[in-house]
Amino acid sequence: MQLKKKKILLIEDNPGDIKLFEEAISIEELSIDLDIVEDGEQALDYIKKLKANDFADAPSIIISDLNIPKVSGLEVIKVFKSDEVLKNIPLIVLSTSNLDSDIKECYSNHVNAFLVKPIGIDEFFTLVRLVNDFWLNTCHLVQI
Repeated sequence: MQLKKKKILLIEDNPGDIKLFEEAISIEELSIDLDIVEDGEQALDYIKKLKANDFADAPSIIISDLNIPKVSGLEVIKVFKSDEVLKNIPLIVLSTSNLDSDIKECYSNHVNAFLVKPIGIDEFFTLVRLVNDFWLNTCHLVQI
């Protein structure tokens, strides 16, 4: 039986990290449909399109880097989490930063999890599988 794919919005500007994420989904055989935007401006455009389409095809979860060009990841997080509909979508930060100040600022802006990017490929694949297992297969998410 084919499972319905769940959508993840990945906000990431690093081509290597995007490729790792795509490979992890493929190798781990995860039932994920990945939307990718590569900067904060594209993320804000994505939000506008979601609103214009009455949130049809909204992602199940959002994974965002903090250090993205044009509009910062933190500003994008604030926009997502200030919207009455979009704030119900879990937003996970996946960053190279492990600074307490970044972590505190993200949680005070209502992110649902803060993860530090692993260095090794195997660890990165494990992280993607764990995100899938917990957020997409264990948690009960709001249907938008």
